[in-house]
Amino acid sequence: MAATKTTPGRGAPGQGTRDKLIDAAFRAVARDGLADTNVKSIAAEAGVNPGLLHYHFASKDALLEAAVDSATAHYMAEIDALVAATPRAELFDAYVRFSAETLEANRDLFRVRLSLGVRAMNDPGLAARLEVANEAIRSRLAMVFAAGAGRDAVDDRDRLRARMTKAAFEGMMLSWLTQPDFPMHAALAEWAAGTRAGLGEG
Repeated sequence: MAATKTTPGRGAPGQGTRDKLIDAAFRAVARDGLADTNVKSIAAEAGVNPGLLHYHFASKDALLEAAVDSATAHYMAEIDALVAATPRAELFDAYVRFSAETLEANRDLFRVRLSLGVRAMNDPGLAARLEVANEAIRSRLAMVFAAGAGRDAVDDRDRLRARMTKAAFEGMMLSWLTQPDFPMHAALAEWAAGTRAGLGEG
């Protein structure tokens, strides 16, 4: 996962205040964590008056959710572009390469999503919001697995693999983000080899 940058960067020239705040919130949480990110620090990161945050968003949480939605949308757009540009017979291997090449670029996205996932354990509304994005990702994974098995239509085996893979990736990402020596690329390669073999048997 490294060639393409899907997480927000510093405000581009002409970027609107709302988008600046979304990008700033994402960067602040990725750098400082949820507990140490507040309205003032987000506004300072964006280079705007703190009052503008409340003009554009009902709360800090609403802004953080918008930041994750934005970053996830960029990530999903890249996966959709990969699917559209890749012959189905090559899609599984192309997805594995994409995942390996964009790991570093998406580190902040995983950090922020996992942070919000912890909060979602005690926030049903946030959990439901995150699940919308999770289901979108699982649906793409199921499509990749169906293609890897030589099928055009997704079936229940693909959906189960997608659910298990999403959960496994989150565990691997947590280990990678908290343990500097965790062999993330090796773990990803091992997952790909095992999954490829399973698809062949299916």
